[in-house]
Amino acid sequence: MNRTSLSIVTGGNLAALSLGRYTAVRWSTRRRDLMWLSRFTLAFIMLLAGCASGYKDFYRPTQGLTAEALAARRSSPPPATPVVERAQPGNGRELLDGYAKRGYIVIGQSMFNSGRRESDDAAVRQGIAVGADLVVILNPRYTGSFTSSVPVTTPTTSTSYSSGTATAFGPGGPVTAYGSGTTTTYGSTTSYVPVTVHRSDYGALYFVKQRVGLGIQYRDLNDAERQELQTNKGVVVRLVVDGSPAFDADVLVGDVLTAIDGIPISGVRACTQLLAERHGKLVSLSIVRRGQRMEKAIQLNP
Repeated sequence: MNRTSLSIVTGGNLAALSLGRYTAVRWSTRRRDLMWLSRFTLAFIMLLAGCASGYKDFYRPTQGLTAEALAARRSSPPPATPVVERAQPGNGRELLDGYAKRGYIVIGQSMFNSGRRESDDAAVRQGIAVGADLVVILNPRYTGSFTSSVPVTTPTTSTSYSSGTATAFGPGGPVTAYGSGTTTTYGSTTSYVPVTVHRSDYGALYFVKQRVGLGIQYRDLNDAERQELQTNKGVVVRLVVDGSPAFDADVLVGDVLTAIDGIPISGVRACTQLLAERHGKLVSLSIVRRGQRMEKAIQLNP
């Protein structure tokens, strides 16, 4: 696009025209190009950061734990804001057992790898959404980086300014004209912006405080234990919840429960059913501890 202006200083009849020397000044709007480039880079970084949350997108509830079952097991309604704790990623079973001893059960988890920084607030918001009493955020673990180049095309402009004089000679004498002109050229340029993304593993576990009847976790007997006890009946205590009826009655990890109220325990499922039928009642537990048999009377929580 060209824009030219010309002004005549003095008049007369032109017989001949001789053009004088023109001077031109050119400049490029480099500053505008840099502005476009910086805007694009900022937009790209914001795109990487995004407004979505990996803690929400990759949340997985505990399999088989329905909303009805959760409502029946939790000790109190969910708080407005869950308690937040941090932990190192590692042995998942050991971590879950540590919280189970405190009376918590896991209701879901978020595990993912991301190239953007994930805020703790996003994990807390997800905890609120699922009704968690406790959110355990795992410390991020760096997994590597990669660098790529992103092509960025930005508009460019180049403007030329011209000025000069022209003299005409005629019967009335010389006539001098002064003129100036502006020429603007529009185009584009492509730059390559290097972008390095640092990736890390992120994770969070969501817990609720449960109501416990007896307050133990147990497993089936293995073959060696069956040989030692000379029976297939019984379950082994693998965890005791702090402050529970079992804890107060000194039931210990490693104890073998063989019967409840004189009814033999055939396995984990049978033990769970027998205890569920006796919520809030006084029960008699038959226990084998290091070869010694004993009976314990325990009042279960309702």
